[in-house]
Amino acid sequence: MADGKMSNPGAVGLGGFALTTFVLNLANAGLVPAALFAVLPLGLFYGGLTQFIAGFFEFKTGNTFGMTAFSAYGAFWIALAFLIYMGPIWHWIPDAAFGAALGVTLIAWTIFTAIMTVLVFNTKHTTVITIFVLLLILFILLDIGHYTGSKAITTFAGYEGIITALAAWYGMYEAIKAQFDLTT
Repeated sequence: MADGKMSNPGAVGLGGFALTTFVLNLANAGLVPAALFAVLPLGLFYGGLTQFIAGFFEFKTGNTFGMTAFSAYGAFWIALAFLIYMGPIWHWIPDAAFGAALGVTLIAWTIFTAIMTVLVFNTKHTTVITIFVLLLILFILLDIGHYTGSKAITTFAGYEGIITALAAWYGMYEAIKAQFDLTT
């Protein structure tokens, strides 16, 4: 870019998060069960690698929150995809250990998301606050669904996850649209 202005890496980060979250939660909601197979490559690349890279570009802009969120959730998607490949698909993790491994992973990410949700209120950015509140609710529902074995809660979490993805896509839209606003 001739003027040295850097584009907003949050747009592609939110896009990767939204799309991967949407596809996974189509499976969780029971709307498209086979979507789970589509989410694994997405978790490695668009939700994972692309979001991870967006985090490093946020670092370049000086946005510690964006850097932490995008690089961490990008790593989350990569780790989740590997956990599923290594567990049920490639059987590198004993079947009896997979549930515990997934459960502790979900709990840890719920804690991380709770911290990020508390911090996001400092931004005063309604869309970003909405995304994180919805994401925290999603993780809590996934935790409850996982540990209770409740199909109803997991299905409800899937629908809530779809709403979370739509909020993130809206955030992506806002980030891209801001490029065209004369006032920014």
